Amino acid sequence: MEIIIGKDAGFCYGVQRAVDRAIEEIEKEEICCLGEIVHNQNVIDSLRTKGIKFINNIEEATSNTIIRAHGEPKSVYKKAKEMDIKLIDLTCPSVLKIQNLADEYSKKGYFIIIVGKANHPEVVGIKSRAECNYRVIDNKNDISELLNIINNKNKVLLISQTTHSSKKFDEIAEELKNSINSDVKLEIKKTICPSTEIRQKETEEIAKKVDLMIIIGDKRSSNTNKLYDIACNFCNNVVFVSNETEINLDRFNGIKRVGIMAGASTPKEDILKIKELLLKNNS
Repeated sequence: MEIIIGKDAGFCYGVQRAVDRAIEEIEKEEICCLGEIVHNQNVIDSLRTKGIKFINNIEEATSNTIIRAHGEPKSVYKKAKEMDIKLIDLTCPSVLKIQNLADEYSKKGYFIIIVGKANHPEVVGIKSRAECNYRVIDNKNDISELLNIINNKNKVLLISQTTHSSKKFDEIAEELKNSINSDVKLEIKKTICPSTEIRQKETEEIAKKVDLMIIIGDKRSSNTNKLYDIACNFCNNVVFVSNETEINLDRFNGIKRVGIMAGASTPKEDILKIKELLLKNNS
C-alpha cells in the first residue's frame, strides 16, 4: 500500500505557536485558557493534564489567562482589565491582521462583509471590531439578500475568516463585483490564511490520485471540515477521523493508494499513528 501524506498536513504556525507558548506558561505558574485553544479534543485533553484550566467566560478567570489562536472580542480585553487579569494574547497573527482591518475600515465608515461562520470564535472576535456595521455570509447565494443594504452604502469591505473555503470566497467576490452598484466603492481583501489555501489545494491534488482519502481532525474544526468537503469532491472514498482509534481497517481491503491530509489543529503524532497503523495492517 502506498501512503501519500500532505506536506502541509497538521499544525499551522498559529496553532503551533499557541500550543508551545501555553506549555511554556504552565511550567511557570497556574494559568487559565479562555475557550479551547484550538478545535482539537486530543490537544485540549493533553493540555488539561499538564494543568491548564479551561474556562468559558473571562469572569471565571482566577489567574493569568490565555487568549486562544482564534482571538476574542474587544469586550474580553475590557473585562480582563477591570478584573486586573493579565492576558497572554496568543491570537494567530493572521487573525490579528483581520481584526485590525475590521477596526480600521469600520472607523473609515465602511460596511464590512465577513465571509465565514457567524458563531465561529474567530468571526465573533472580528465582528466586535466591525462594531455594528457588518454582515456575515457563507456563500455567493447570500449576496442577493444583502444587495439592498450594500447598494445604500458608500463604501464596502469584503474580508474572510482565515479558515474559510478559498473557492467560496472567490465566488462571493465575483458575485459582489457583478451585482454591486457602480457608485459603491468596493474593497476586497482575501484574508484567508495562506497555509489554509495551500492545504486546500494539496488536498484536492492528493484526492484526485488515490483510492481512499483520510482527513484527520476534530469534527468541530472549520478548516478540517473544508478539507473533507474538498476531498469528497475529488475522491469517492473519503473517511473523516479524529485519531487512529476511529480507523476501520476493513475499509482498506484492496486499497492500493491512500492519501492523508490533516487540519491545522491536528498534531503530527495523530497523523503518524494512523500511518503506522496502516503500514502494520498491510505488512
